[in-house]
Amino acid sequence: MIKYLFVTINSIALFFYSLFLDNGTVSIKGNFPTNIKPGTEVTAELIVNKGTMGGFAKLQIEVPEGVSVKESDSKGATFSFAAGIGKWIWTGVPSDAEFTVKFILVADASVSGTKQIAAKFSYIENNNKQIVEMPPVEVIFGEGSTPVVNASEPTTQPVVNTTPTVETTTAKTESTPTVSTGDEPNSRVTVVRTISKGATANDWNINLKISKDGIKGFARYSDLLPEGFTAKQDKVNGSSFSVADGKIKFVWVNVPAETELEISYVLSGTYKEMNLEGEFSYLESNQSKFFKLQPEKLPRYETPTETPVANTQTVAETPVANTQTVAETPVANTQTFAETPVANTKTVAETPVANTQTVAETPVTETTKSNSNVSYCVQIGAYTNAAVSSSKLAGIYHISEKIRSEMAGGFTKFMVGKYGEYKSARNHREDVKGKGVNDAFVAAYNGPSRITVQEALMISNQKWLQ
Repeated sequence: MIKYLFVTINSIALFFYSLFLDNGTVSIKGNFPTNIKPGTEVTAELIVNKGTMGGFAKLQIEVPEGVSVKESDSKGATFSFAAGIGKWIWTGVPSDAEFTVKFILVADASVSGTKQIAAKFSYIENNNKQIVEMPPVEVIFGEGSTPVVNASEPTTQPVVNTTPTVETTTAKTESTPTVSTGDEPNSRVTVVRTISKGATANDWNINLKISKDGIKGFARYSDLLPEGFTAKQDKVNGSSFSVADGKIKFVWVNVPAETELEISYVLSGTYKEMNLEGEFSYLESNQSKFFKLQPEKLPRYETPTETPVANTQTVAETPVANTQTVAETPVANTQTFAETPVANTKTVAETPVANTQTVAETPVTETTKSNSNVSYCVQIGAYTNAAVSSSKLAGIYHISEKIRSEMAGGFTKFMVGKYGEYKSARNHREDVKGKGVNDAFVAAYNGPSRITVQEALMISNQKWLQ
């Protein structure tokens, strides 16, 4: 009874906190039963606060082996479930600032023990994919489980509140390393991030020391992966390292016993002014806790000297080849001149001039060719539903031009148009939006490889236009 009262008070406090302090950012939380009896079905919920965002979005839940998800109230989304993952996909999310997706958890008779359930919400903002994650929650399957709950009615038993709690962080100073601390019941966590120069000017070594106090069980450290960058592991300290969904992750099923964890990775990419953002999250008494590091500016190191040398050699090779051609032409004409009347002198004099013009034009031709690998197109959608095709999108949006598609990151992406100039693609994007594709945006390629529009503009020496 006391436990239920505590959960109720905590939920009410969080409700009023959200009323007064909500800043309109996108968030996700869940209502799950604390216990599920094997061989039964229960109703659960995921609550998405989407703020003002609109357009394409995907909600995803990951359940343990022996548990499946059935559709209940999908709020107009296309639902699918396979390999332990349930997905809800919207081409246009509900208009409500906050909406609730209801579903049914089906537990096999064989499942038992404490299991974790995770969820995340993906959407597009300013032409970039954004992901908001719900910290994993623990649900007990087996002895001590609650009676069967009617799957057609919402569960009334106590739920695990997955709303992140508020942390206190120290003010950032100009000196490194950056320290983030926070006080939670029964735990004190400190995270220290140190950034140092990597093997090249395009590499940064990111080192993190986590003082975890008495934390046990599941824990995770994650950094946002900057667009256009890659990351590879260095020190993992017993964790599972991965790079996915725009995040660098170190995940522990059971954190090591030592009080301090040290992890590191190498960040690689072309420098741009940006901040590193990260957080450490864990479970404590079935409550999700997390500590965010304060954003830290990525330092800039000296540009390597190898790049200009390589470019100089490339430029030098083209005129040399053409110079040889020019040199050969007058020699042949000189022999002819000796054997022919003086009247041919004009012809001989004009030939080198023509060849000289050809040599002057060659470097310009090569420069144009190097930029011709960069192209721009307009992306009109990305879907995981195999039923979505180019012909269906053409019918929905009345598009008569060819629609191309490609697979990337589990999505089928659909594009129209191909331009050498960003301005032309930008104008075509506006035309496509006029047909109802509100989330259309410009994408860029360097040959067959997709790159950011910013990279493409630098390579092709073009200006960005709003």
